Amino acid sequence: MINWTPRRAQASAKAAREHEAIVGALRMLEKTLAAPAPSRKTVWKQRTGAALVIVVDSLNVHRESAENEGGFLVQVEVVLGQSRGLAAARSQHAGLLKDANELLAFLEERPNGPKITYRGVRQRARRLASALRSHQALEADLIMEAFGRDIGGEGGSGEGGA
Repeated sequence: MINWTPRRAQASAKAAREHEAIVGALRMLEKTLAAPAPSRKTVWKQRTGAALVIVVDSLNVHRESAENEGGFLVQVEVVLGQSRGLAAARSQHAGLLKDANELLAFLEERPNGPKITYRGVRQRARRLASALRSHQALEADLIMEAFGRDIGGEGGSGEGGA
């Protein structure tokens, strides 16, 4: 019997640390978003952009780590096989990064670029934060499902096992 648990445990612990980094970055972003903007638009945009860069960087680290060889999504796939949940998690990585980078582009002043108000930035950032939290929940569910199958699957959990 091949025991995937130690490798998966390391990968899922790393994912948990990455999720904590993303949550920390989100908290910083939410703090900057809550600051008064109307009379301080330039400073507000700069601080919000800087906080958003940290969110994007955290997301990039998490995506690479989760999807690369040895990453927790790969470890989960070993146990669960290909599933809609895994496909959704991978797809969400790309979508979250796209949304975060688009929001960052809105904050950059470009003469012919898209214009967005601070209220619009706040609204999009709230949707991004909500999507990130939903994504983290999906990944936590996948890890727990894989853990349950791995522990109960090949040695018996009482369902036809030893």
